[in-house]
Amino acid sequence: MSDIYLLVGGEATRLQPLSLGIPKALLTIRGETILDIIIGQFSKIGDFKFNLICSEKHKDNWLSYQLSTNNNVNLLFEEGKLDTAGYIIQNIDRLPDKFFCMNGDLLLDIDMENFIKSAQNSTNTLIGSYEVKNPSRYGVLKVNKSMKVEAFIEKPKDNSFGNKINLGLYHIFKKDIESILSLLKVPCSFERDVFPCLSENELLSTYTVSGNMVDVGTREAYINAHLNDGVTKWISSNNTRVDKSAVIRNSVILEDCVVEENVVIENSVISNSSTIKSGTTIKDEIVRTI
Repeated sequence: MSDIYLLVGGEATRLQPLSLGIPKALLTIRGETILDIIIGQFSKIGDFKFNLICSEKHKDNWLSYQLSTNNNVNLLFEEGKLDTAGYIIQNIDRLPDKFFCMNGDLLLDIDMENFIKSAQNSTNTLIGSYEVKNPSRYGVLKVNKSMKVEAFIEKPKDNSFGNKINLGLYHIFKKDIESILSLLKVPCSFERDVFPCLSENELLSTYTVSGNMVDVGTREAYINAHLNDGVTKWISSNNTRVDKSAVIRNSVILEDCVVEENVVIENSVISNSSTIKSGTTIKDEIVRTI
């Protein structure tokens, strides 16, 4: 069994009020939480122990999830804001010799099995990467012919350093972290602190996946995650009622909602348990009425 640590402390602030008081990983896509989608992807490939690094702020949410889910998850709570690597660095002595780690709020459509095989064959920490057409918006991994990461270049002006960017999926060797531990302090970021330090010490390689990563942290991305396969709207079948006169375009309506007659909804998200009154027009919004 392989351990995987999922970083689920994030909040989707740009999706409020939909995400108000809810960890981003517990938002739903087509009725299934982002976390359950991630766990399902890994469970199809192998036997994993899922450790969730959660914010103490959302403790009640996570305890409720643990009671309601069929997934076997281990909850680990961080006190205060430790950044993406803080909990790992603070507790490295208690962690296994090697383990997977992933941002727990991403949707990955990649060759996951090939990444895992590459990780199992690697002798040092491995960071997943994928290629983008325009790297100037991102931090780019400068990689040599042996696929060792030599440096991280923040928002390069052109493709001279390549076009590989961080996927948010890693395979970490405890010995590598221990070798640089004296150089790190908490709060600690994988992206800004841990990985640059590992690359300087020639302890970081990359595997470039086929496929793509989707961060559903914006209204547009959240809607698009529901509207694949040519679908132009997504309406929950779980106790949601939409009057036949309503016009719904490029929008998502979640469970327990009521949409009354002569409503127009475009490019919007209607949060759980909301009622949209007759004659209302909603465009480019996230709506939550309780």
